[in-house]
Amino acid sequence: MLLSWLASSRLGQHSWRSLVGRTGLIAIKKNLEVSTPIPLDELECNEPRLIQLSYPRPDPSYALTILGSLKQLGVDGVCFDPTDKIVMVGKGFRNIVVACTRRGEIVAAKIRRIDYVDKDAAREAAMLRMANEVGVGPRLLGSHGSALLMELIDGEDLTSWLLRLSENEREEAFRVLSDLLKQSFMLDRAGINHDELSDASKHVLRTDRGAVILDFGSAKITNRPSNLTSIINYLFHGPIRQVSLEILGMRKPPNESLRRYKSLLSWDAFVEIRGAVMALRCRSEV
Repeated sequence: MLLSWLASSRLGQHSWRSLVGRTGLIAIKKNLEVSTPIPLDELECNEPRLIQLSYPRPDPSYALTILGSLKQLGVDGVCFDPTDKIVMVGKGFRNIVVACTRRGEIVAAKIRRIDYVDKDAAREAAMLRMANEVGVGPRLLGSHGSALLMELIDGEDLTSWLLRLSENEREEAFRVLSDLLKQSFMLDRAGINHDELSDASKHVLRTDRGAVILDFGSAKITNRPSNLTSIINYLFHGPIRQVSLEILGMRKPPNESLRRYKSLLSWDAFVEIRGAVMALRCRSEV
């Protein structure tokens, strides 16, 4: 079982991710704790397991293609639960994300769905690599064909956490949201537009290390990035508006400050925005 293997390897230092709320995260952790990593050579000879790499339609040929990409990426095994189902830790309209092992660590393999038109993961990998260069996103480990390999993030979707925020978590909320604002600024400065951050509940996790922005499949290079303004819209116009205003006492920055930021994309303009949002709590940070 994977749980026993965790105790005897570096896997205990690493983690898993969820695109759902706390209940789903707990379920995924339990699945991983009782799962077994199946070596790729063994997986190749077991069609009922192998074809699960092809989602949502089982196709042996596509599954073998994915298996070949995982081998090229240095994956040692793919995790299966006790019912012989692949451990899927994320699912979207472009990809599924499955738990794998590589060099003694649990990692995440993001695999193109067979029913998605573009089967090449290279563009998303390039965007994630650029984001990593400015300290944003899960660490990219490589890509090949229709598969992208990255670190597996231990976290909960930001919205679910904020909606059940307790009084003693307020300071952590300020820390996580301040971190998210800074990461959004770093993406803006790099000219990378994530393009889906207005609904941060699907693309941002709260973790012990702060916020982690996920899913760069729609990201693009532009001279008019809008990551920071998208997060501000999320904070003050989305499902957590009441939390932002009433529980955390945050304030939407003045339109004049937002226009100045969009024009300059400078650190000083960002600090002004963040200071306004955080009621001046972060103005002195560097």
